[in-house]
Order: sequence, then structure tokens, then C-alpha cells
Amino acid sequence: MPLYEYTCRECGRRFEVLQRVGADSTGVVCPGCGASHVSKQFSTFASSVAGGAGTEGAMPCGAPSASACGSGGFT
Repeated sequence: MPLYEYTCRECGRRFEVLQRVGADSTGVVCPGCGASHVSKQFSTFASSVAGGAGTEGAMPCGAPSASACGSGGFT
């Protein structure tokens, strides 16, 4: 489940909520003032990929192919 960023319309506090993909703001309340008048914000995410000299074509885990990376916890 992704983290979504919200801003409280009452106190202006920004906070994050772990929700299902595509969920709306129903039931989301500000942790600061308890108000339910919140707005979902656009946000970015950070990602990194292993790189450097001699790693062209390598997978993020450093292996030469996806099958060598392992399951990563997915089944």
C-alpha cells in the first residue's frame, strides 16, 4: 500500500496516510486537530538503482538478470 500525503484545511498540517491504491479521503482525519476536511496532495517518490562503472544492464540488486535477484518477497 502506498503512502498518500494530505493537508488539513483547518490547521494546515501536512501528514501521510498508508492507504490502498486509489482510495479517497473518506475517513481520513488530521492527526493534529482531528478535522476531517483534508485535501490529497500530489507528491513525488524517491528511487535508486545500483549503478556505476561496469554495471550497464545489471539489475538493481546487482545481479546480471532478474531471475538472479530472487523473489523479493513476492510469490
